[in-house]
Amino acid sequence: MGEPSGDPGWGMGYRLGVDLGTTFTAAAMRNGGPPSMLGLGNRALQIPSVLYLQEDGQFLVGEAAERRGATDPARVVREFKRRIGDPIPLMVAGTPFSAQALSARLLSSVVATATERRGAAPDEIVLTYPANWGAYKRELVDQVIALADVGPAVTCPEPQAAAIQYAAQAKLRAGDRVAVYDLGGGTFDVCVLEKTGDGFTILGNPEGIEQLGGVDFDEAVFQHVVRALGPAMEDLDLDSPEGRTALTRLRRDCVEAKEALSVDVETSIPITLPGRSTSVRLTRAELETLIAPALEQTVEATGRALRTAGTTSEQLKAIVLVGGSSRIPLVSHLLQSRFSTPTALDTHPKHDIALGAVQFVPEAPTATMAAVGAGVAAPGVLPKPVRTPLSSSTRRLLALGAGGVALLAIVVVVAIQLASGESPDPVSGPGPGPTTVTSSSAPPTVTPPAGPRALPVASPGLSDSQLIIPVRNGTSQSLHLADVSQSGTSTKLSKFAAGTREGVDSGPVVSPDRRAMIFTRTTASAKGTLWVSGVDGSGARPLFAKLPAQCADGIDRPAWNQKVRTQLVVSCAAGTTKGLYLVDTDGKVVRPLFTAKGDKLFRSDLTVSPDGTRVAFQGKQGVYVVPMDGSGKVRQVTTGADADPVWSPTAPGVIAYRHYLTASSWAIFLTNVDGKDVACRRLPEANPLGGGKLCQFTDGGTFEQDPTWSTTGTQLAFRRGPLDAAQIFVAPLDGSAAPRPIWRTTLGNQLAPAWTTR
Repeated sequence: MGEPSGDPGWGMGYRLGVDLGTTFTAAAMRNGGPPSMLGLGNRALQIPSVLYLQEDGQFLVGEAAERRGATDPARVVREFKRRIGDPIPLMVAGTPFSAQALSARLLSSVVATATERRGAAPDEIVLTYPANWGAYKRELVDQVIALADVGPAVTCPEPQAAAIQYAAQAKLRAGDRVAVYDLGGGTFDVCVLEKTGDGFTILGNPEGIEQLGGVDFDEAVFQHVVRALGPAMEDLDLDSPEGRTALTRLRRDCVEAKEALSVDVETSIPITLPGRSTSVRLTRAELETLIAPALEQTVEATGRALRTAGTTSEQLKAIVLVGGSSRIPLVSHLLQSRFSTPTALDTHPKHDIALGAVQFVPEAPTATMAAVGAGVAAPGVLPKPVRTPLSSSTRRLLALGAGGVALLAIVVVVAIQLASGESPDPVSGPGPGPTTVTSSSAPPTVTPPAGPRALPVASPGLSDSQLIIPVRNGTSQSLHLADVSQSGTSTKLSKFAAGTREGVDSGPVVSPDRRAMIFTRTTASAKGTLWVSGVDGSGARPLFAKLPAQCADGIDRPAWNQKVRTQLVVSCAAGTTKGLYLVDTDGKVVRPLFTAKGDKLFRSDLTVSPDGTRVAFQGKQGVYVVPMDGSGKVRQVTTGADADPVWSPTAPGVIAYRHYLTASSWAIFLTNVDGKDVACRRLPEANPLGGGKLCQFTDGGTFEQDPTWSTTGTQLAFRRGPLDAAQIFVAPLDGSAAPRPIWRTTLGNQLAPAWTTR
């Protein structure tokens, strides 16, 4: 084979650096000379991180996938990097896939393109990952490599790769420090690095927000357009090919409008709907208003990264901006206003990580990472060994993403890692030791190590008729498992020493899969500490290893995100700032829903809608609802001293809540927050706020509060009686039976029950 002019490395071995992003994927090559980008697409060097499942089971990738998906969106999947580590599979045209399997399809396509362009497969691949991913997700990155079957590969943190590329162009001396601010399509992370004699070292702890990036800004623009169009969007028939095509085109135009505002101050978004053509004007100021709260969170994370690194802003040479979304002018403005540090933005932030990654290699025999070429080396803090590809049968097993098969897939990976002498750990930090895998004909079981993100999974789930009830006797507190189908029976799950008050104010919060619960344990040394355990009481431990900074002054009763098992909504305060935040179960803030100074709007008793899009909570003047997207648009839906809202698991928009009738009489009411009437077994009442009528569910002859729904949404359990000697009652919504106590005997003061997740 001849050697084409202009490429002296043709036919020689080469390395391939791959930045598998949430929205775009880029790759760079190096064979001894300077690194160069590998053209993956026809219109740009990078390609969209999009897959299209064809009817023959094969995937189209990138631009081709986007073109086909415009008219057949059910077969398209995107943003799957965000779902790595989520046990719930992604459904593509009715077929379940794990996020790791989809990422592997994308990676194998990139390697195939490189092989075709170069005439040979790469000698080695470097795949990047967010620096704030813990050991569990880093192991899943290895799983992606194994599934892709691309040969020898190493992994490196994305900011580390970006720093290598920055140092290749800027003059840095030993001891110089930079912060890498990486705001991509779907994730954000930031860390501080110091130039050493032979490279870079990451200082402190990388910070990040896993569910924040350009796709969230795209969605904010899209929702802005939807609000501007009003009824025109409501009438759009998404079941028709024309409607689906129009929606796909509109979303694409919203993305282009967002990108245009990085260089212009105003743009127009064309609207082409069946039977109507118009446009919506969007200014840079309007865009900045939409996304400013999210960007403020990235600035806060940058401050935390500096603090853990023991670095002041004056010690930074620059804040290096990486990722396509870092081009938004407001990013640089906010960072410079807060830290008074120059920001460095490369000509193409989408390429920096791939170009840095291809210069990033393990250095034997020490556990460091070094950058090759130009005299730049980069010892890393998170070294990963080279992986041997798995067999084809194992890859097929890992690619299945649902149910027990997915669990079996994880066990196979664990077994392989144990054979190599590694101890898997699903969280950042040490676990209690190796995972035990037992060989048998039945699917093996895994006992995960303890840690902030490793929620209890060993306990059996609750049945439809079972609920958790806290009971207090004097100063001692215990949790009981009750069964409404077997009146008078209960099982004590746990008992704590006299003087402790566990679950008194917050009650247990059951996870969406009904296998874990979170409750408040109050002791003399730890007020209002959130604990997590199995619903059978097993594995009880503190939920957060470290409280979020926004919650330094304590957390009220949380609510579980019903769509994501590892996310909660919490109400908490730090100083005079009170807020509502979406957080991971490891304590990292995903995004704020809204914040306020002082007691402007009291927040507690949270509940998340079944579709995961809204949160209802107790406010000063009733029950309020706020979107989960962080837009902070609060809407009051009831009036009065209302509290304890809980969302129906089956009826969209319906909540049950406590309504104040008199000083000694509270009743359980129902309402539909979407303004529709709700089925009522008593005389419905007008809602002073308008919309659907209210329904009084209980008599209100005494204190009735803390409702919770059955899994079918056909019954309510609630607390009735004096505040210091209440019992839990249950009643059907259709009025076919009067409320009855769950237990025939009084076990003590029965507190807020948990039947389904809040």
